[in-house]
Amino acid sequence: MAMRRSSLLWIRSLRRRPAPWLLFLLGTALFVESAWQVFLAPTDLLRYQCYALLFWFGSTALHWLPAQQCTFLPLHGAQPPFHILPQEYPPLTLVPFSLPLLVPPPYYSLTFALLMLVIAAVLLWLLYRFVSPEAALGGALLLILGGGPLLQVRYDLLPSLCVLICLLAAQRERWTLAYLALAGGTLLKLYPLLGLPALLLAEQQHLNAGQQPLKKIASWRWRHLLLFAATVVMVSAFFALFNPEGALLGPLRYFSQRPPQIESLAASLLWLSSLVGAGQPLQLLFSYGSLNVTSPLAPTLSFLLMGLLCIGLLLTLWLQYKGAFDLWESMLALLLLLLTTGKVFSPQYLLWVIPLVVSSTLSHTTSTRARFWLLTWIAICLLTSSIYVLYYPHLADPSSAPQVALTLPGFFEIILLRNALVLAATLGQFGFGLRRAL
Repeated sequence: MAMRRSSLLWIRSLRRRPAPWLLFLLGTALFVESAWQVFLAPTDLLRYQCYALLFWFGSTALHWLPAQQCTFLPLHGAQPPFHILPQEYPPLTLVPFSLPLLVPPPYYSLTFALLMLVIAAVLLWLLYRFVSPEAALGGALLLILGGGPLLQVRYDLLPSLCVLICLLAAQRERWTLAYLALAGGTLLKLYPLLGLPALLLAEQQHLNAGQQPLKKIASWRWRHLLLFAATVVMVSAFFALFNPEGALLGPLRYFSQRPPQIESLAASLLWLSSLVGAGQPLQLLFSYGSLNVTSPLAPTLSFLLMGLLCIGLLLTLWLQYKGAFDLWESMLALLLLLLTTGKVFSPQYLLWVIPLVVSSTLSHTTSTRARFWLLTWIAICLLTSSIYVLYYPHLADPSSAPQVALTLPGFFEIILLRNALVLAATLGQFGFGLRRAL
């Protein structure tokens, strides 16, 4: 009760004055909170450095780095420059990975962290300037609670910024910029591609205002969709000139073959099934750079979740077509759907949805729904950060992580609770749209 009262007072104070000093204070706290990661556990940053150096200089760059830093890469013999591409990321990620190479190697991690802090500042400024001060301050708060531990040591803020720019441009009918921004996000992380049908439908609804757009497909505008496709194809083809398989098939094969990651809803359901009657015993293994779950039920469950993703996509587009969702709400629904049905839920994935949460929901501070979802997302962020901060240090050793995870008290229970809240937020988003439509 006290927490709810304090949240309401905080929201009301934001409505009386924009309080830019508070945004600065939250940004400073965000930097202080996440800076320790740069020096204590920069695992992914070291991977980024490997990818960038090996792409530009080939396998000779291995002599410039510590012996164990790039052992995660399956290198066979000498490799020429411009050939080695990221195996789990789209090739355009080499751009943000390479920028910190402009400074001496010992400062790579610090430079990358400062770059991500600039991206965070730009994102919050866009929320403040073009959405509302409440959205910017709410975004800073949720970033501190949920994204702080990883914000500066992952690049997920970049595709999140691309999605935000896409939505802001579409809102102002700048469709070329909207599609280019979405293409940039897709080339960095793939997941923004899920929002392409919603963007296309929003454009046609604008062009056919007052009419049923699906009844006038002949009058649809396609050139921006072609611009999106051409951008993605041309950038991918450029990298394919150096390594066709690595640029086109590598990331897709990596994700298709990857088993459910320990924090995904699929893994939580498999854990629950292992506790029921003669359920299949839970099996853990460290692969693909994370702790994953294997089970005979995993293929069936993955197939069902993929079916739910497809159904949810169609339902989202129908709700947008009926006017129950605007583009912002559709994009949030699709990303929440991806988090709940995907095989992977890494802690940094919250960075994908936080800008949309505060823009679509928390900026409407007069509604009871906004206050309720504010508390829900605070809980989601706190649980996600606690999983990473309290449990992940015990799982740092890949050889012992599967055995250790089974002995950690409350590990699977906290993950299940967090996933249940994300599922509730997803169902709540669709439930809100269905009430509007019906």
